[in-house]
Amino acid sequence: MEIPAKLKDTLLGMIEKINDCKVPARNFRECNKIITEEGLDEDNVKSTSAVLVPLFNWITNMLTYYDTITGIEPKRVALREANEQLREATEKKESIDAQVAKLQEELDTLQAEYKVVMDAKLEAETTANRYARRLDIATRLLNALGSESERWAASIGICGDQIAVLLGDVLLASSFVSYLGPFNKKYRERIMKQEFTRYVVDNKIPKSQNFNHLDILTDDATKALWINQGLPDDPFSKENGAILENSERWPLMIDPQIQGNKWIRKKEEAHGLQVLRLTNLGDPKEGKKIMQKLEVAIESGTSIMVENMEEEISAVVMPIIGKRYVVKGKNKILPLGDKQLNYNDDFRMFLQTKLSNPHFPPEIQAETTLINFAVTEEGLEDQLLAHVVRKERPDLANTREELVTQQNEYTIELKKLEKELLFKLTNTTGDIFENVELVESLEKSKSISEDITKKSSAAKEMSAQIEKLSLIHISRAHETRH
Repeated sequence: MEIPAKLKDTLLGMIEKINDCKVPARNFRECNKIITEEGLDEDNVKSTSAVLVPLFNWITNMLTYYDTITGIEPKRVALREANEQLREATEKKESIDAQVAKLQEELDTLQAEYKVVMDAKLEAETTANRYARRLDIATRLLNALGSESERWAASIGICGDQIAVLLGDVLLASSFVSYLGPFNKKYRERIMKQEFTRYVVDNKIPKSQNFNHLDILTDDATKALWINQGLPDDPFSKENGAILENSERWPLMIDPQIQGNKWIRKKEEAHGLQVLRLTNLGDPKEGKKIMQKLEVAIESGTSIMVENMEEEISAVVMPIIGKRYVVKGKNKILPLGDKQLNYNDDFRMFLQTKLSNPHFPPEIQAETTLINFAVTEEGLEDQLLAHVVRKERPDLANTREELVTQQNEYTIELKKLEKELLFKLTNTTGDIFENVELVESLEKSKSISEDITKKSSAAKEMSAQIEKLSLIHISRAHETRH
């Protein structure tokens, strides 16, 4: 039996009507009530009419579907409400996102402006600090250069004066070293004044007005060092020291009181000095030892002193005394006997005799520098006077020596600083106001210069007091001499 088309359409459209809530709920309640009250089920309906079973099943399915739909309706309502809330929230979020994007854009703009301002601020601070530093350096540079310019101007004046008289001063000093070593104090003074100085003046060679050959040949610090090493503290002995230090030839000391011997022993102690006597050179065993010591000293650059020499000198050692080496490439070769020695430039040789009036052969006098260390009455007077002054006022003597030593140490350091300053000033590149090292060097130079001035004044004052004390005690030296 076919279902009429209209009924089929009605049955098929029931689900859509239930979904759209177009079927009254009372219909479903009544159907449920009838089925329940009548106790209808598929078997009951089938026993009545098998044709009604499909219709009954459809009804029960629609009831079940309705119950299901009505059961999920609150959820559907909640879903619609949630969807509505979601829509509203989405719209609100989109609005907030738009506001956030706008605010973010404004924030980015402000941050960019802030960065520009902070960069400008940092640049301004850096520039301010740089110019403050430059101003500080410029002030320090002006102060340092201001004081240094005075000293440099004075130094230029002194150098100019020294250059003007350099020829005469050096001529007199070199003449003193070359020719006056063998003479005593009296003859040295006479020859310097009546011969050398007169020659320079007569030939109109410029020289210092108050020329002193020791000022050309040495300085106060060196003289103080010699005295500490045992050189007698008198002008004649200091002249001998100056001749010995400035002579190109090996010194031959006429030293009957062995004052020069004692001084050389102390002076050359740090250079490994060995003391020899050539009197035993003829002995095969002793002669071999002496030659071995000479050979070692020549090649290692240590010092040798030959003491108690006689008027005749063995020809074996004449190549050493005459410095008869030959230059081969970068080396100096000294032939000694049957050996070829590598000559060391640090090697030094000192010759000493106790003979008071020796007569050396011409070749010895030509190849050595004779220096007269013999003590005369005048020399003894000067030495005794120095001892008296040192005994009476050791504080003055010691203070003066310390001041002279400090002064010369400062002078050496100052010359080193000046050399560095000239190099930096000549080779500096870029902005001079950025060269902190240069300014610090100038300030250090200024400080040392001021210290040197103070030490010089103090040393001169001490020297004046010592000179005054010397005049007071000179009578004691005369009494001791007589």
